[in-house]
Amino acid sequence: MKKLNIFLITFLTMQISFAQSNLLNSKNPKDIGVKTSAQLDIDDESVLDYGYIDDKDVLFSKTVWEIIDLNERVNFPLLYPTDTLLVGLERRPLIHYLIRGIESGEIPNIYSDGKFNIPKSMSLFEQSLADTLFTPDGEDKIFFYGTKQKFLQANAVDLGELDLSQTELDNLLPEQYSFWESKIESLCYSVMENGADYTINTFQYDQVQQYLIKGVWYFDKIQSDLRYRPLAIAPITTSVKDKIKNDFLRDGEKPKTSELFWIYYPHARETLKDAYVFSERNSKVRKSFDELINSRRFNSVIYLEENMYEDREIKDYMSKNAFMQLLESERVKEKIRNFEHDMWSW
Repeated sequence: MKKLNIFLITFLTMQISFAQSNLLNSKNPKDIGVKTSAQLDIDDESVLDYGYIDDKDVLFSKTVWEIIDLNERVNFPLLYPTDTLLVGLERRPLIHYLIRGIESGEIPNIYSDGKFNIPKSMSLFEQSLADTLFTPDGEDKIFFYGTKQKFLQANAVDLGELDLSQTELDNLLPEQYSFWESKIESLCYSVMENGADYTINTFQYDQVQQYLIKGVWYFDKIQSDLRYRPLAIAPITTSVKDKIKNDFLRDGEKPKTSELFWIYYPHARETLKDAYVFSERNSKVRKSFDELINSRRFNSVIYLEENMYEDREIKDYMSKNAFMQLLESERVKEKIRNFEHDMWSW
């Protein structure tokens, strides 16, 4: 009993040291969240390594791609906080740690696709986080067509066929508007390169709309259960160039989003193991983003499973029917679950 009591006291002390983050013992606000030397001695910050899985022990596997919609309440821990000035230094969203890991080199490689066929250079990555906005005569930085016209006219650029009246603009179809706007925008950037006034618009955390996650479900006959292993993750964001434009969408237009980058998930584990998720139930105990993702503490919808049709997405063979696409996603999930269920059915 004496040994048991000592063990329990030691265990509880360790749990308290994990949860405090020096909140109750700090002398200055800047010390909050900084671990003491005693906590660093106790804490084991190493990543929990994946066990070795021999190919011959895998009876079944299926690779799937899923969408994590950040508008769903259960997925809020991946999104918030978007305004870091309102919270402490210890609270940051998932995208913050991914970008920091890339910039620091802790995440060595990024890609333009989830199959890791197209590497993405650091120069392209940096360009996706910042963009120039022209500022003609101190006007607001809104990408209206008329504002661009004024900017070019102020710099003595002959617009020619691009000089449309407001009535002509209103009568343009959405696809026509996009075509004309892209032409006039290219002119604006060519003028800015020659020395016109501009400002830098940088990436903001609230531009993240979704995450795409690629993973594999496999049945390990040694452990006799179905398991999941994340393989890649990508944030879906509003581009910096289109951010302001999306605030003034026409009726029926959808915001433009794109994959910011793809990361091979095992490369991100060292970064995410020290990144803690805020718990709404109990702020004293938190899990890391690595633990959250590996334990699948999020809600998602499958949009692609590996298939012989060049890995076509569900929307490609069930187009224009969102309800049927959702049912197909559930069918894929059920197919994976049924394999494990059938293993124990007689």
